[in-house]
Amino acid sequence: MPINIQMHKGLLELVFHGDVGEADFMAVVESVHDIEARLEVTPDRVADLSAANMMPLNADVLRRYAISRTAMPLKNKVKSAIIAPKPDQFGLARMFQAFNENPSIEIKLFRDAASAYAWLGRTAKSA
Repeated sequence: MPINIQMHKGLLELVFHGDVGEADFMAVVESVHDIEARLEVTPDRVADLSAANMMPLNADVLRRYAISRTAMPLKNKVKSAIIAPKPDQFGLARMFQAFNENPSIEIKLFRDAASAYAWLGRTAKSA
């Protein structure tokens, strides 16, 4: 799967790389839900799209993903930072942000990792 998901110091990190298709993107729903179900607190998260080709995705896939996240109750409010340095990545991330209707998730878009991690109150990992 071209999406690596890990917990790092209490932060859920999703790193997208290569061509990201609909099946890959929708598989994240189950993986994230499984992680969240095991934890006492729903973690803040960061999605790094820097190394990904998001062009196989479209608005319908993003809408369905956002709806699936809205249907999953969270244990607390969370921050979700999306790192999208390229125009196509940023545009798709903006669409996802617009589709999100979960009042417990605050989504903010960033062009660089340092700003995203700072917003989350963290120090960006070194490459």
